[in-house]
Amino acid sequence: MSRNHKLTLMVGLLALVIATPGCIINRLRAKDSLNEGVREFNKGKFELAQEKFQRALDLSPDLTNAQFFYARAVNARFDQSLTEDLGMKTLEAYDNLIKNNPNNHELIDQSLALKANVYDQLTRVNNDKAEEFKQKQREMLLARAELPSASNKTKADVFYTLGVGYWKASYDLGYPYVSRKQPIPLEVVEKMKPLIRQAHEYLQKTISVQPDYSNAYFYEKLVYIEDTKVESNKARLNELNAKINEMQDKYLQLQKQQQQQASQGEPSASQ
Repeated sequence: MSRNHKLTLMVGLLALVIATPGCIINRLRAKDSLNEGVREFNKGKFELAQEKFQRALDLSPDLTNAQFFYARAVNARFDQSLTEDLGMKTLEAYDNLIKNNPNNHELIDQSLALKANVYDQLTRVNNDKAEEFKQKQREMLLARAELPSASNKTKADVFYTLGVGYWKASYDLGYPYVSRKQPIPLEVVEKMKPLIRQAHEYLQKTISVQPDYSNAYFYEKLVYIEDTKVESNKARLNELNAKINEMQDKYLQLQKQQQQQASQGEPSASQ
């Protein structure tokens, strides 16, 4: 080996020896900062906790726990202030968490669930963007169900949440008129119909994935009640009332079964 090659090798080895302890020290410091941040977070000092978590990330950018707790700290600050700016920063933190951990399906699922919740909160922060944020919430929920690792329980919960959301959107449109015993205007009826269809679609998906999901039958009953508000055909109304009774009976049947299982100490996957 030539003198120059030996010198180059020695310089490389020296750099490795110097760099490695530095990396280890930085990682130890990052973990210390992470632990300090967790303590501040548990005290409710979320802004200070965020600073500690950011310091941990500066020292060790690939520290997954620091990424997660940083996002949770920003989220906690958003929960307190409910400002659109902090909401957007919270979403960005979860996006970074997902981007930096593409193979951690459990973490991605949790991040998507938290993002969905943030979008739901934002619908009440900015009324002008409420529908946009509501659609984003639905997209986050569906993304959870589409993950390769998604369990039937997760899929059922996602579909149920979507179904209930569409039911509520229809209910809220009709309520001002129904509560006053007034006819629902045709333009409102036309807005309610697609919401009712989507509510049925997702609640039926819930039942197809998890047939003993009792609350899905309860809300299917409520969705059929929404159907009666936009239907004028007498024969069809009779069919809808039969469906209402059918869903109520199924709900009560499952509730009874689950109570019996609970009293006998048997596990139940249903809601």
